[in-house]
Amino acid sequence: MERSRRYPKLCSKDKCTACAACYNVCPHKAIDMQEDKFGELFPVVDVNLCVECGLCERICPELGGRGLYRHEPSKIYYAWLKDASCRKQSTSGGVAYAISKAIIRKGGHVWGAAYDQDMELRYVEANALPELKGIQKSKYVQSAVGDAFAVIKKELQAGDLVLFTGTGCHVKGLRSFLGRDYGNLLTLDLVCHGVPGAGVFRKYRKWVESRYGDKMTCYIPRPKRAGDGQELGYYALAKFKHRDDIKLEKRDNSFFVGFQHNLFLRSACFDCQANGKERYSDFTVADFWGLGKLEQFKPYKERTRGISMLALNSERARVFFEEFSSELVYEERTYAEASLTNTQYYRSACPSSRRETFRHDFAEKSWDELADSYMKYTTKEYILYYIKKFTPPICYYMLNYWRNG
Repeated sequence: MERSRRYPKLCSKDKCTACAACYNVCPHKAIDMQEDKFGELFPVVDVNLCVECGLCERICPELGGRGLYRHEPSKIYYAWLKDASCRKQSTSGGVAYAISKAIIRKGGHVWGAAYDQDMELRYVEANALPELKGIQKSKYVQSAVGDAFAVIKKELQAGDLVLFTGTGCHVKGLRSFLGRDYGNLLTLDLVCHGVPGAGVFRKYRKWVESRYGDKMTCYIPRPKRAGDGQELGYYALAKFKHRDDIKLEKRDNSFFVGFQHNLFLRSACFDCQANGKERYSDFTVADFWGLGKLEQFKPYKERTRGISMLALNSERARVFFEEFSSELVYEERTYAEASLTNTQYYRSACPSSRRETFRHDFAEKSWDELADSYMKYTTKEYILYYIKKFTPPICYYMLNYWRNG
């Protein structure tokens, strides 16, 4: 009698973070990461190649994983780069760039999310300072892991220094995939709002390209003004192959509006298993939104140029801090202040009440129809838009306290 086969049972779709640990660990290439209609990646097992070893189940971080533990930060700082030109190229204060720069100077490898030539977001490797440019700035789309974990493991086994930067769930996935601690690995996660699938951004990008008649080469949801590095906050910036840059405002900026409204985040983001004061990463970075609310912050004019929150979560991070701290202006603060208005530090996003109807309509409706139905400014957002556009940038940061209650 032919025995019944036991195929792997990976985590449910509402828990899966697309970390691709299972894909990277399978020695028989029996797992493929495939997109659903929203461009969200999920593992699919090829039963003809599967040998029922169960390795993918044991390594899945959402089913327990291997070698996973959390650090508790002992040091939290506000910080920004002393180099104003590099600070302008970063969404916040440029701390992740300072850490990456120190890694490269020591001959290491830096992994982070960057757009490829087709504007698809993937983890890529940087081995020289100019290659960090694509990794800089927030993307607000989930990055495809691909074979990155497998390559990182080979680099670590060769004794190379590696920095992996990504969302907390992907740091967790990498650590579970590795299954042990490597002294030559540093990880950096972001205080993450949540991530949409690539398909939603792809549909939006094609709409923008059709509207402006050119191929988009870069999308910056929170750009800084070229001259003085001020973040104005009322538009996203699209770069194109042939035409000049376009400021995407109001309806043109509908993707960012939907993102802020939690309209199309991945399901796992609403029950994030990687947030909290205790982290899986060595470093955590974010915008320091609540700076000055609990303790005095005198250089208030720096707010409009971007200020990072930096948490040193591990002893390894605290030691490595000495390698790049001279590049920064910084001061120690508290977790209470860092998390006060940056609630995603410890709390998952709440889904929009219209998320399910949006998902129902996504494949059937054009982006114009979706934007008109689901991605309009609230009255409060309209007021903030005009304030940010027609008043000095510092006014927005004062009103940001109001926006965050």
